[in-house]
Amino acid sequence: MFKNLLIRALSGAVFITLMIAAILVPPYCFGGLFLVVTLLGLREFYSLADKMGSVDLDKWLAIVGGLVLYVSVFVDCFYSMNIYGLYVLCVVAIFIMELFRKRINPIKNIAISLMGHFYIALPMCAMTMIEREHPIFVMAFFFMIWASDTGAYLTGMCFGKHKMFERVSPKKTWEGLFGGFVFALLVGFIFGQFVDDSASLDLFQWLAFSVVVFVFGTLGDLIESLFKRTLNVKDSGAIMPGHGGVLDRFDSALLAAPVVSVFIYYILK
Repeated sequence: MFKNLLIRALSGAVFITLMIAAILVPPYCFGGLFLVVTLLGLREFYSLADKMGSVDLDKWLAIVGGLVLYVSVFVDCFYSMNIYGLYVLCVVAIFIMELFRKRINPIKNIAISLMGHFYIALPMCAMTMIEREHPIFVMAFFFMIWASDTGAYLTGMCFGKHKMFERVSPKKTWEGLFGGFVFALLVGFIFGQFVDDSASLDLFQWLAFSVVVFVFGTLGDLIESLFKRTLNVKDSGAIMPGHGGVLDRFDSALLAAPVVSVFIYYILK
């Protein structure tokens, strides 16, 4: 058990270090890391889709389409270049390919292919938009998610008695949920009080930011749990020792990132 905890702690430390370094060094390090995350996330998602039955999609064409979507948003955000037409061509290619592949369920293949773009690539695009607005937003975003996860785990382990959503995630409790909320608010308070904030947010805005991240991050976690429970798998992958796959590490961010980008662009600004 101690060995497993040590492996988990070390891999987690490496992951957090890479994330912080990439966030603080845009655009190249940030873009490169999140391009890799998009690639691995799409690969895991489509591998999970294979377990559904009656799904036989062209995974690599779908992955290329998702990567092109991410790159299109990245170059638009940091270099003001419009290459969205390439993504449109990739989507058209996915439809045309099903015309000639002669598979049993082409509609489901197309739907799952595009769902991967929506569920994996689009949140990474939203993260890029947030990074362009200000790196401190992305830093706060991930610190709030990590704090929420830690607070929920510790509080649930010590005080958890009342199941929150047993059908989807049997181990989550209302006590853990409250603990995660407090930890997320604490991070918002720290950013509002002690961080040199060139993004010009006041304390109330930082607390509101943390509430948005917590609510939609929790829902994102539950949605990924729903997917895994439906497919009867424990982890989405095994790329991170002790932590599972990329989707297991970014599950909260996948739903929260698009909402946070809207929150920043239309409410905070």
